[in-house]
Formats: sequence, structure tokens, C-alpha cells
Amino acid sequence: MDAQGVRTGSKLISALVVGLAREGTALTRFLVGRGIRVTVTDSRPAEALDENRAALADLDVRYALGGHPLSLLDGIDIVFVSPGVPPDIPLLVEARRRGLPLSSETRLFTSLCPAPIVGITGSSGKTTTTALVGEMLRAARFRTWVGGNIGQPLIGHLDEIEAADRVVMELSSFQLEFFRPWRGPLAEGLPFQPGGWSPPLAAVLNITPNHLDRHRTMEAYIAAKAEILNHQRPGDLAVLNWDDPVTRQMGQQIAAPRRVLWFSLESEVPEGAFLRGGGDLVLRLAGQEKLLCSSGELKLLGRHNLANVLAAS
Repeated sequence: MDAQGVRTGSKLISALVVGLAREGTALTRFLVGRGIRVTVTDSRPAEALDENRAALADLDVRYALGGHPLSLLDGIDIVFVSPGVPPDIPLLVEARRRGLPLSSETRLFTSLCPAPIVGITGSSGKTTTTALVGEMLRAARFRTWVGGNIGQPLIGHLDEIEAADRVVMELSSFQLEFFRPWRGPLAEGLPFQPGGWSPPLAAVLNITPNHLDRHRTMEAYIAAKAEILNHQRPGDLAVLNWDDPVTRQMGQQIAAPRRVLWFSLESEVPEGAFLRGGGDLVLRLAGQEKLLCSSGELKLLGRHNLANVLAAS
């Protein structure tokens, strides 16, 4: 992708951005800056989006606000969907019927980011754990970028990120749904990775019933969360909760040469981080143990934060 425009063959690519919230605004600016023709649609009326449109006033963008007419898909090569947009709205159902690839700001960022990415998900604790990992990496003197489901969309900083940096992303189930491979002939030839993707270091903190109004079933929710692991490569690392039956089962399905590190409040795990005797936080790697700290030294209160610290460690 470059400033001269992105083409499929001799045709300039046209993208539809669905949802003009924080991610949609940042993504629109990024795409237009790469020479992609962008149409933005949002179910909210124009007057409710004055601030967002003002942020894009210097760009040549077409808007369709107050609804999602299916005619918006005519001539579109790819559809970018904001996480808050339900996947079963008629516009997206029709896009899938036509074979249009569906993606998101987060998925596009991961396909273009030159730095290693740590991805963290879970039904609870992911914001705290993501922030902890970011601070740990900064303390280790890495230039570190934290984003995803928290902070500002990272796509706007892509040109600043270097291979020696580190990126830590909180990833929701809504975002992870777009980590599945694209399907359909129209995905071929686009300058975005069509295959599934998972971060080389991925953590699943816990799985409890959540967002079932969106995912409909617990099985679908678990499947969305599992996308953070499904496309890892040999040598990649998963960090999982030994105490959670769902995440333990996820780990038991991972085979070498991928690695699994566990964290636990209840058991001394074979490799990973655990709470010993209700007091000491211990890291065990390659048969060697290291005392991290005592639970009384932590400024984060609550047993759930002990688990977050163990996961981050």
C-alpha cells in the first residue's frame, strides 16, 4: 500500500467503511491516505456525526448516513466493519452473499504492522492485563504501543511503528471475528492478507458468558475468542488460564512446536506463573523458578488482579 493508490489489476480499489465512530474515523483517514476510494455509512443521522465528519473534512469521502442502503455495495471491493456493528444487518448479509471480503481496522492493522504483537482477550481482566504488559515492556526499554479495544486506534500510528517496537492489543470477541480467513473470489488480488491471523503471543484470560445478545450461543462466543489462537504458527506462544475449564481445554488442543504457558491461582502449573501458598507469585520456566513478588506488594487490589498480574508476568 502506498500513497499512489491501491489497485486490483487496473482498477482503483473502493472500500466501504460501516460505522463512523472512533475506529471508522481513523480507518477512513488511513485508507484515503493510501489512495483508496472510501464510502462511509452509519445508521445515525448526519447531525449526530458532526464531530466525526469535521475530523475528516479535509478528505474526499462519500457519506451515506441515517441508514445502510444495499446499493452502497455496488462497485465496492472490500467492506470494513466497526466492532459495534451487528454482523446480521441486511447490508453485511448482502455483502457476504456477493462474496465481498469483510474486514476491520484492527485486522488491517495486524496485517500491516511491522512490529511483534501481543494479543490479549478474555471475558474480564483484559484491559488491566493489556496495560500491565505494556508497562512491563516499557520498563524493559521497548518502545511500546498499546491499543486495540482500548486507547486510540493504532492504524493512525502505523507509519511511526518500527520493527524493533512492541505492540500490545486488547482484543474483543467482536474484533476477533474478523481474524478468520476471508472467503470468496473477490478476496483474491487485494493488497490485504486474506488468510486467518493470530498474534505470535496470545493470551486468553478466562471465558464466561458474555455478549450472548450478539453471539447468540456460548459456543459461538467461545469460537470467536478462539480466533486469537487458531492461526498461530510454529514457535508461537499461548498464555492460558489453568483454572478456567474452557481455556484449559483450548491449551490441551495446542500441539508442539507451539508453546503453552499457564497461569493459576489454584495450582503450581508445570510451566508459567502461579500463586504459591496464597502469598508468593512465582514464575516457572524451563524448570527454573523465579519469585516475582508477594501478593502483599501489589498495589492492584482483589484476587482477580492477582490472576491478571500472573497472566501479564
